[in-house]
Amino acid sequence: MTDLRAMFARLSLFDDGSLLAELQVKPTWIEQIKGRQLEDNSLGLRFQQIESCSTTDFGLNSEGVLCFRGQICVPNDSDLRQSILRESHSSPYSMQPGGNKMYRDLRELYWWLGLKREVTDFVARCLTYQQVKAEH
Repeated sequence: MTDLRAMFARLSLFDDGSLLAELQVKPTWIEQIKGRQLEDNSLGLRFQQIESCSTTDFGLNSEGVLCFRGQICVPNDSDLRQSILRESHSSPYSMQPGGNKMYRDLRELYWWLGLKREVTDFVARCLTYQQVKAEH
């Protein structure tokens, strides 16, 4: 039971002895992105455009995070972007995706200038992907 609490789960025990565990997403990416968006000069311009109603492509989501056509705008922060790429590529559910699949998956959620190029570069540097590709 302690392990589930550590994984951000909410536990409910019912009178009949049943247990319901609800997993909650830890909002670290969103918090980091939102905080760093305000420090990014190019994204600061987008906030001004939203305030002056001079853009329809950019907006704020319900959490106040800057988005481009519904995709979260990732600030120009190399460490943050690399963390997102590593997580996307190394997740147990992704099974070492190639550049095209990884790009398609990421662009559903995130937007930044040069996303496709960074994904391509990242995958090209991934030793596991290179070994799997060589086998085929």
